[in-house]
Amino acid sequence: MKVFSLVCVPIFFLFAYLQLNDPDPYVWFPLYALVGILAFVRFFRVLPKWIGSILIPCYLLLSLYYGTQAPYFGMEVEEVRECLGLLIASASLWILIFKK
Repeated sequence: MKVFSLVCVPIFFLFAYLQLNDPDPYVWFPLYALVGILAFVRFFRVLPKWIGSILIPCYLLLSLYYGTQAPYFGMEVEEVRECLGLLIASASLWILIFKK
């Protein structure tokens, strides 16, 4: 699990950094940076399960929302990319929090 945490930290901080160029970085930067922070903490200690019980449904609901806002499924559509990014973040959170 430590290796997964070490991989997630730079990836999600990179995701957060890339969002600074987005028109709405105040939404996306914290969403990705939070996963990076939790991955960093997970490297040193086990995260409480209640964090996952709150964050994972929030990320999945946001992903569902952006997925339904897309006019069609294609990687050139911003809503599709946002939907997939949130799915990646929620899957990573699930692994960080619920896997031993």
